[in-house]
Amino acid sequence: MKIYLMRHGETDLNKKRCFYGNLDVSINQRGREQALVLHTLMQDIPVDKVYVSSLRRSQETAQLVFPVSIPIPLKNLDEKGFGLWEGLTADQIQEQFPLEWEAWLAEPFTYRPPEAEAFGEFQDRVWNEVDRLVNEHPGHSLALVAHLGVLRLIYQRLVDPSALFWDIDFPQGTVTVVEKKETYFTAYLLGKEVVDGKNNS
Repeated sequence: MKIYLMRHGETDLNKKRCFYGNLDVSINQRGREQALVLHTLMQDIPVDKVYVSSLRRSQETAQLVFPVSIPIPLKNLDEKGFGLWEGLTADQIQEQFPLEWEAWLAEPFTYRPPEAEAFGEFQDRVWNEVDRLVNEHPGHSLALVAHLGVLRLIYQRLVDPSALFWDIDFPQGTVTVVEKKETYFTAYLLGKEVVDGKNNS
């Protein structure tokens, strides 16, 4: 089994470094260029199914990467919702929600920002979805076009549970391949040597 993990192309809110989990925005010109790079990387690779989140930036990216496929939207692959912080930069959040911002910086996995999705709920829905996909598609090749937080959780779930969430990177315009061996998964950048492989039995 192989899962090709891709992050959606750049958006204007990406560029401004905003928190925008559930805001439904389109990719920008650079994002479209990144998607076309992904298309070039993936064009000769057979993929059984393409999964995306329910958000526009994921779906627009997938349509450019896989122009002849029909992506399947899964709401459980949506980015974490940040409630009242969505659309704001870190500086704006610190100015408007100073106490809450400090609380989140101290405990980002347990403190819940105003009207935001709890991290534990986010983690559970992503892990449950990826477990389902793995169990339902043995031996298949899947493509997932999703969001940075979602991809980090998938990496932790399948490849390395001890990996630090903030240290896991999925640069836009790259493909990370997660491949199942007999009892574990390995991960590597498409066209690169293996970058990690952990027992996950």
